[in-house]
Amino acid sequence: MKNRNIVWSGILAGLVAWLFLTAARPGLAQPLAFELINLPNGIKIFYQQDPGVKFSTVVFHLAGGQSLEKTGQSGLAYLATRLMAEVTDEDRLAGLLASGVNLSAGSRADFSIIRLDVPSQHLGRTLEIVASGLKKPLFSGPRIDNVRKTMKLEARKEACRLVESALVCLRRQIFPGSPYSQSLYGLERDLTSLGKKDISGFYESVVSGGELSLIVVSDLEKKIIQEQAVQCLSWVKKSEPAQRKVFPVAEKKQEPGPGSACDYYQGPAGAAIVLAYILPGELQDIYPAAYLLEKIIGEGPGSLIWSLRQESGLAYNLNSRLEVIGGRAIFVCYMETEPDLARPGLNSLEEAFNRLSQEGLDPEVITNGKTLARNSYRRESLERDNRLGGGQPRPS
Repeated sequence: MKNRNIVWSGILAGLVAWLFLTAARPGLAQPLAFELINLPNGIKIFYQQDPGVKFSTVVFHLAGGQSLEKTGQSGLAYLATRLMAEVTDEDRLAGLLASGVNLSAGSRADFSIIRLDVPSQHLGRTLEIVASGLKKPLFSGPRIDNVRKTMKLEARKEACRLVESALVCLRRQIFPGSPYSQSLYGLERDLTSLGKKDISGFYESVVSGGELSLIVVSDLEKKIIQEQAVQCLSWVKKSEPAQRKVFPVAEKKQEPGPGSACDYYQGPAGAAIVLAYILPGELQDIYPAAYLLEKIIGEGPGSLIWSLRQESGLAYNLNSRLEVIGGRAIFVCYMETEPDLARPGLNSLEEAFNRLSQEGLDPEVITNGKTLARNSYRRESLERDNRLGGGQPRPS
């Protein structure tokens, strides 16, 4: 076994109920709330006015993402979304760039996004150009090949990052045999075989299938946003969202051992240790408590696992995060360390969580965690990118 490929990852089927439920729901409140705008054709716009800057951000949110990929189609969501976002008219594209417009696109486990950041005086024109391209995207061979090349490069970079590689392998264990078990950039053999028919099918499912919504943060008035959206998106037909397939999760804890190294990682020598807990309950009910739990357990100095880095010296990068996949909240704790410290690091992490499951959280720790979580949430909400939540409003 090569040292560069030592990546330990484990799954615990569910966080012990006592530990989770004692993390009482904090009173988190986003400083600026989203308003819901319903267009005549059924498109929903989540609008938030931000009068401080004469700048607008619009996210085209396409539900489904990676979850729509079938066997042999890994990377399809990312590939199709990038092509859907392209402005094929070079003069129009030059005009957008000259106006200070930034256009980006990508895909996630359960949704894809096309995002534009634009000075507000150019929003109407920019929306018109992007929406017209979305109405009639060009899925030509040369354009498909160009995006494929970009995706292959991104996949190689991802494979050289310890934590990102470990998370790909972790999803394989949590959602075996599902689209989530592959990198968003896909397998090279799948990318090579994807053609116009596959891309067109994905396009129809998310644009013509009632899966399109918008997220808008702008200094412009609500009425202006609504009028511009109606003008540019009236061609979208009203339809009901399709019923999405729910992918089951692995029932057993996966024990690391011989042959369990993450073969996705192709970087220099190192090790990543990942533990994941699938939190019980509906996402809209448990998200605030899950957010609090993340801060208490792994949010930097003072968190419950920080001693593994500060005192034990078992890791040079130690943190936790929340992953939302398939409607499930997954609490992930990870550390980066040296190959020879992988097993001691994993044992220490598991010991820390076993102790928490037996002893629970001290009331003072929960109180302090609420303060930390509330302040972090408010601070994060001041930044537009965080309010957009990666193209998806946070559950309220």
